[in-house]
Formats: sequence, structure tokens, C-alpha cells
Amino acid sequence: MADQETEAEFKQRFMQRVKDARMALGWKQWQMADALGMPQDKYKTYEVRTYLPHHLIGRFCLITRVDPEWLVTGRGEKPLQPVQLVERNDEEVEARPKKTKARRVA
Repeated sequence: MADQETEAEFKQRFMQRVKDARMALGWKQWQMADALGMPQDKYKTYEVRTYLPHHLIGRFCLITRVDPEWLVTGRGEKPLQPVQLVERNDEEVEARPKKTKARRVA
């Protein structure tokens, strides 16, 4: 099948999307590394040598405002959809029973 890409091609495209997302934000590698809590040379490997670990994908997508599906597969919309806030009904909140602390009996 012509649609099938090799693992090497997938890896290369994934790393390019990681780099593109960072660059679209206007950040340098050291800035992204700092935001992810790692040294710059470690982050650099995720753009040129190896996959971004799965435990960092969520944080990376929030920082760069890209859709995780786009980052992982290359399909879908690149930017994240805006978060929709849910309005809180104060009457419902007040109707909830309040939690009380249990007292210890010695």
C-alpha cells in the first residue's frame, strides 16, 4: 500500500511535528526544555533522534497549543480547540451536603 509509511518515516515526521509545534510558539529549544523540566540537550534529542516520551505528550500539547492527535498521527487540526468553560450553578453547589471532619475518640 502506498499509504503505509515505514517506522523510520513515521519517526522523522513525528519529530518534525514536535519541532514545528515548538517553533510556531516562537520558543528556542532551551525554553521548551525548561517548560518540560529537563536539560536542553535532552529535549533536543526529541527533535532529532528519538520520540517524545508518552508521559510528556500531554504537557507538550498544552504548552504548544497543538492537538495531541495531530502531534502523534499528523491527521486532524493542528491547533487545539478552545476549552469550553462550564458555568457553575451556585444553587447546586450550596445544596450539596458539607463534609465534616470525624473526631478521634481516644
